[in-house]
Amino acid sequence: MNNAAMTFDAGTWWLIGLLVTALIGAVVFLVKRTLFSRVDELAKEVREIRDGTTKKGEYEKDQEKLVRDIEQIKKDYTPRSVHERAYDEVRGDIKKITENYLTKEDFFREQAKTERKLDMILDILMKKGGTDT
Repeated sequence: MNNAAMTFDAGTWWLIGLLVTALIGAVVFLVKRTLFSRVDELAKEVREIRDGTTKKGEYEKDQEKLVRDIEQIKKDYTPRSVHERAYDEVRGDIKKITENYLTKEDFFREQAKTERKLDMILDILMKKGGTDT
């Protein structure tokens, strides 16, 4: 075997440099894509966490408002027994109304009867008035 060192001409070195640059570029692209996609995922998760949380001051302010609202509800609250008594009164009033008042249909029916009687009386008077003369 010959102990001669391999010598490359300028074109070969240019090709090797081009291949090494392409290989480094591919590795950098893959690392960058992997890293930045992970960074983008983390940024998205941070945004979701930030959007889903509230600041302590806002939380305390909301808590105070809720306490005030609950106190107001307690002041305005009417017990069920009071409502039931009111319902019983209304039911009694409705029962009295149905006993003491006519419905619209009953009123019209009675009016029709009265008109028929008046017509009969008028007819009798007209006949009697016509025969007296």
